[in-house]
Amino acid sequence: MAGKGNPKKGGEQKREKLLVAAIDFGSTYSGYAFSFKNDFQTNPLKIYTNNWSSEQSGGISYKAPTTVLLNPDQTFHSFGYEAEDKYAELTEAEEHEGWYYFSRFKMKLMNALDISKDQTGSDRLFTELKRDMEIEDMDGKKMPYMTIIAHAIRYLKEHLLKQLKEKNLLGTITADGIFWVITVPAIWTDSAKQFTREAAIEAGIYDDQLMLAYEPEAAALYCRLLPIDKFESGGEHQELVLRTFERGKKFMVIDLGGGTVDITAQETTQKGEVKSISEVCGGPWGGTRVDEEFLQFLIKLVGAEVLNEFKDDCRSDYLDLMRTLEVKKRKVDSHSNHPVQIRIPPPLFEILEEKTECKISEIVKQSPYKTSLTCSNDKMKINISFFRTFFRNSLNDIITHLKVILQSPICEGLLGMVVVGGYAESPLVIDKLKKSFPGKRIIVPMEAGLAVAKGAVLYGHNPDIICSRVCRYTYGDDVCKPFIEGEHPYSNLTVFDKEKYCKNIFQKFFEKGEKVSLGERRTFTTEYDFRDKKREYQREEPLNIKVYVSKRKNPAFIYDVGCRVLGEITVECAKQKWPEEFTCTIEMEIGGTEIQVSAKMSTGDKATAKFDFL
Repeated sequence: MAGKGNPKKGGEQKREKLLVAAIDFGSTYSGYAFSFKNDFQTNPLKIYTNNWSSEQSGGISYKAPTTVLLNPDQTFHSFGYEAEDKYAELTEAEEHEGWYYFSRFKMKLMNALDISKDQTGSDRLFTELKRDMEIEDMDGKKMPYMTIIAHAIRYLKEHLLKQLKEKNLLGTITADGIFWVITVPAIWTDSAKQFTREAAIEAGIYDDQLMLAYEPEAAALYCRLLPIDKFESGGEHQELVLRTFERGKKFMVIDLGGGTVDITAQETTQKGEVKSISEVCGGPWGGTRVDEEFLQFLIKLVGAEVLNEFKDDCRSDYLDLMRTLEVKKRKVDSHSNHPVQIRIPPPLFEILEEKTECKISEIVKQSPYKTSLTCSNDKMKINISFFRTFFRNSLNDIITHLKVILQSPICEGLLGMVVVGGYAESPLVIDKLKKSFPGKRIIVPMEAGLAVAKGAVLYGHNPDIICSRVCRYTYGDDVCKPFIEGEHPYSNLTVFDKEKYCKNIFQKFFEKGEKVSLGERRTFTTEYDFRDKKREYQREEPLNIKVYVSKRKNPAFIYDVGCRVLGEITVECAKQKWPEEFTCTIEMEIGGTEIQVSAKMSTGDKATAKFDFL
């Protein structure tokens, strides 16, 4: 994999996986799981996790908030609940100035350069990821983005190792025997995946002891091994739950995370392996969309100025409010008639009264929400029907995309829809899915939020279990071909050795929608001639080959709408100089979670190749 290099990288030999540890790096919450090789061979579901606790809320959960707190000197202080609690303590004492507080920062990786359709049907581009890009904390202070992600991964890694040592679970296992898996959304771009890998390397994980796992695939691997009593209402539909994962059966996995939603259709092969049968899709439709809707409601009620002052000056109270909302999100369903009661920290209403000289009860009576909520002291009672509207946009996006996928001929006969992720623990979300797809069986494992982490452990032990995937893009490079009058544009005309050629032609390696098996490689060759003395200096430089992608199946030219540069393949010769004349053959594999490349020279000389997406 391309990158800045890894000074910690181990030897080239394959290490034995005595213990597999998976870090579920989430948008809102993160955690880890692990299992030993011996346990995996005898009882694959013997997977360990950790419980996290918070002093402020007094609760215990199997994940911690994806939150990083740095000291004023930019050194690491804490992560998760500890970071939230410390920051709340600092704000109450008005001592938080100069500290760096980062929360829910993973979503910036979702904004990596990608090609999709906007509301008008036109192609649009997102922000491109760069190694040196920065991210702002709660106060707008900047830090290198990769450093913040590395802090989170390093903390989770070291916390896991500390737990293993304290419980004397490692025995004779050394660092060389531990293999790490980090989960990523399947919809992420190659640049976002490389960014994550390089952050993990910065966090101290050896490059050859690390792999990335797609979150919905990992969840499927876990769910298909679960006994029937580990599914919600499993006893009610035992036969259908069991049939979902039978060989030759198709099923869908819907990973409802805090930030992103991943959707993929899969099939169990006759050999018991798993293959993707459709392109993965998804978007930023997770549980944080509910938070955004709730905050927009507060802005309309009390005003942006009031809410921003509350958020800036009363940060401990603001964190408490968002934690309370998280609890309520997981309890509301589609059947109850009882209002949702939320404790609103008094400073919010005090700031409102100071700004407007009106009490909250008066504001409510004059607002569009006068029939939907009441406020008394620090309690806000919200009509249950109105509270459900906070989920509406998120659920509409999810259901719309699910319907599009299910209409595809490839999904004919698909019955089971496996729903996992933290957002899947909301009864309202599951109720809505069941109502929207009455002909499908909605299958939800108990502790749905742990399915990805535990499945990633299984994937780490046996990554070959995912035997094929479907291309999200068309991949290729740019080539020159003999110029054809009337077919090729004159703007692409170039002359070489008195022959006319058309440049900028998109030469295809893999096609969007194509099924690619694990280990399947495609090759392309490039001829090099350094006999011209003017190019002598280039014999000592690496070869750089640009690779392009398109959301369309058959792009004609590299500048067509929807095409972009994916990255560069850098080829280096083992010798000091390249030969004067040779052909370089690049082999490219995209069937895994990360693209792999290698190089061969016609002269037999050794060469190395790496892909850089950043």
